[in-house]
Amino acid sequence: MKIVEGVQLHLIKTEKFKTNHITLRFSGDLSQKLVAKRVLVAQMLATANEDYPTAKEFREKLADLYGASLSTNVSVKGKVHIVDIDITFIQDIYAFQGEKILEEVIDLLKGILFSPLLSVAQYQPRIFEVEKTNLMNYLESDKEDSFYYGSLQLKELFFKDTDLQVSKYGTADLVDKETAYTSYQEFHKMLMEDQIDIYILGQFDDYKVVQLFHQFPFEPRKKELSFYYQQEYSNIVSEKIDKKLLNQSILELAYYFPSERFKEDYYALTVLNGLLGSYAHSRLFTKIRETEGIAYSIGSKIDRYSGLLEIYAGIDKKDKTKALQLIVKEINDIKMGRFSSQLVEKTKLMLQTNGALSEDYCKALVDSSYTQSYIDNDFSLELWLKKIKSVKKMDIIKAANHLKLQALYFLEADK
Repeated sequence: MKIVEGVQLHLIKTEKFKTNHITLRFSGDLSQKLVAKRVLVAQMLATANEDYPTAKEFREKLADLYGASLSTNVSVKGKVHIVDIDITFIQDIYAFQGEKILEEVIDLLKGILFSPLLSVAQYQPRIFEVEKTNLMNYLESDKEDSFYYGSLQLKELFFKDTDLQVSKYGTADLVDKETAYTSYQEFHKMLMEDQIDIYILGQFDDYKVVQLFHQFPFEPRKKELSFYYQQEYSNIVSEKIDKKLLNQSILELAYYFPSERFKEDYYALTVLNGLLGSYAHSRLFTKIRETEGIAYSIGSKIDRYSGLLEIYAGIDKKDKTKALQLIVKEINDIKMGRFSSQLVEKTKLMLQTNGALSEDYCKALVDSSYTQSYIDNDFSLELWLKKIKSVKKMDIIKAANHLKLQALYFLEADK
């Protein structure tokens, strides 16, 4: 339902929950120049505003709303950077004194958006600097996560587009450059130019919700979003080795997949990734960790928007060559069909079970609706389950043969 051009309201009625949930989603361009600003905006949105000018008063207001929970979250889909405001709160029928909780929550959300805590066209500097320091400390601590660090280094090797090389949170260096002024200017730009989607899930009065959100002074906008990214394949494998004081070494591999084929092969690739490295019964786990005993942890993940299949393993540095050979062998075995139909069926069952369970989570329903609206108009959980079930062994072999090794990163433990 259109509020104004570029701002949509999505009403999702469900009796699954005793609470209501609202997600307000900003969708803008993923840019190395903007990502730190947008993450700082997310921090500020959940901290204070003109109505509740301290973090303490802001949290006390949430407590007064029967312990409503508010948080912000950032994510990336292809070349789209997403900032979510999430609020979960009790339904009006459970309020002890007949309070109109839904109206109060929507009013709070209106204040968060249109009455930010400002000081002369910028965020209130004192609170902003606290949030900036918190974010920088978080990003610095993330560097201590070897797998996270290794994954970022792999993406720098794999992606030719510098915007895709950066974390969805930016870096401590990028955050350090931002000010209360630059971050507020970015928020103002987001409010005026980003695609905005408002999702409300639960039990509520449709007419009242529509009426309340139509009071938000949104301006029309037209935002073009690029969810899919495709780069040219290079027959040169990019490699990099770093040394760090660690207990284990990290091996990261990036396989290229042509994303123009992704829609056709998406379900086969999803099953392929499952039988390769997503579960305890997957090939990488059973063959390399359990049988060969040379990986402390190992797995794989696939990004449907950018054509990247990532394989990661925690190993002893002396086992690098052997681990690499074994991983390449597993990929080649799948390309040649050397895997059982029983493994395929077990993987499909795991995927279907996880897919069905996702309906019990508000954000999964939000993402499903978002996907259907902007990425794949035919998408639905029912169709997804059906398509996963229909994947055949030959579909997996066909998809696997489009995979090509593109980058290798090794973080060597230097004890």
